[in-house]
Amino acid sequence: MLPFPQEEQELKLSDKNSEVLYSQIVERIRMWIMKGYIKEGEVLPSERELAQLFNVSRMPVSQAIKILEFLGVVKYIRGKGVCVQQIDIKHLLNNIGFLVLDPQSGLKDLLEAREAIEIQAVRLATQRRTKEDLDMMEDALLEMERNITMKKDVGNASIRFHSAIIVASGNDVIVKINEFLMALLLFSRQKTLREITQQDIALRQHKRIYQAIKEQDADEAVCVMLEHLRELKT
Repeated sequence: MLPFPQEEQELKLSDKNSEVLYSQIVERIRMWIMKGYIKEGEVLPSERELAQLFNVSRMPVSQAIKILEFLGVVKYIRGKGVCVQQIDIKHLLNNIGFLVLDPQSGLKDLLEAREAIEIQAVRLATQRRTKEDLDMMEDALLEMERNITMKKDVGNASIRFHSAIIVASGNDVIVKINEFLMALLLFSRQKTLREITQQDIALRQHKRIYQAIKEQDADEAVCVMLEHLRELKT
């Protein structure tokens, strides 16, 4: 039994859509931590226990835990479970709600912010990229191509490619902001890259961006990145 009132556990849902579920689960766990029901360093209930508690499948629970883990709120520790991070997370917990509670407007705002950041990043990358940066991008492209052929998920490879561009920008602030945004945009990728036609388009655009960065053609890199982000949001 979890050490807090029953009303803190129940999810009163009119919509069983997975996006609505995971965002509400994130918010509920956030409130548990904020109210001190689960303290820093303590272990969260297992995914199975949370799914039973909320009367949902394990998928939205898993999605919620991944979001919190990517944000640094919790961390998986082998042999122990998913623990609340022993860091100053009050500010973070106070400010992530708007990003997950309104998937439509929140995602729109995130995509607009991502566009501004990635356009500047790709411009800087054409000037500052190293051989190691290009190798990282090429490796991500090969993984994406291989996974498309094998009909496997390509989301992680897409993240790797975009993250390699961010690193190649050589701007530490952009890198930090990207880490935060990429965590929350993971699930948008799972949607946009679900169909094979979208995967093929994304791969072609990734290759064009890579070639422009390699040739240090800033105008082309920016043009293709803008087209890529606005068409596929991937």
